[in-house]
Amino acid sequence: MILEIKNLSFAYDKQFIFKDLNFSLESPSVLSILGPNGIGKTTLIKCLLGIKKKTEGEILFDGKDIDKFEKKDFYSFVAYLKQGGKETSIYTVLDTVLLGLASQINPLLKPKDSDIEKVNNMLEELGIYHLKDKYVSKLSGGEAQMVFMARALVREPEILILDEPESNLDYRNQLLMLDTIDRLKSRGKLIIFNTHYPEHALRYSNKVLMLNKNYKYKFGNTADIITKENIEETYRIKAAVGELKDGDTMYKDIIPLSIV
Repeated sequence: MILEIKNLSFAYDKQFIFKDLNFSLESPSVLSILGPNGIGKTTLIKCLLGIKKKTEGEILFDGKDIDKFEKKDFYSFVAYLKQGGKETSIYTVLDTVLLGLASQINPLLKPKDSDIEKVNNMLEELGIYHLKDKYVSKLSGGEAQMVFMARALVREPEILILDEPESNLDYRNQLLMLDTIDRLKSRGKLIIFNTHYPEHALRYSNKVLMLNKNYKYKFGNTADIITKENIEETYRIKAAVGELKDGDTMYKDIIPLSIV
């Protein structure tokens, strides 16, 4: 699938948040959206989902403008994971993830054994099978975030859009979330996520969109965009961008050094 953004702008009460964005993505790909607080990362995510109406420009999925899709058709190939946080729910983890298959299950019939198996497999993949009979309202914020990730993935969307997916997660679950994103790319998916962690973008993304003040932005290959010069310009910090070796494997990393 191809996503094209053409001259995209969004404004609140005539005050533009971002203006004249242009970039395109083709699956398989992982795009990280970076930038300081309040720059419009979440607003952009919501525009890509049609939750917020763009002010100007085009958002095209395989050449079709987002405004031309019926909501049901759009969400047949796009899944969304919003920012983490506690949710009130009367459902167990198993039932919550089953809701991700709602459009595929006859509401008058019980879920098929194959549906239950699909959900269990997804819970296993994300390392939360042991939570399947617990109520979501009783989980920690990080555990709930992994459940909602499972719900988003269980129907196998072509595009996954995530808003700060690592929020509320401990080190282990951050890595599990990011490794899941990496696996999805290897399966041919298109993934877009915004993050406060440039090091996550550096390691897991092949494309980066870096938003800055005065409607400036940079888009391109990760190694070309995440540089010490761009980090300093965007975040006003000095940082070292390099590699760490573990055995025979090299890992890219960023170390913040000082505030400018």
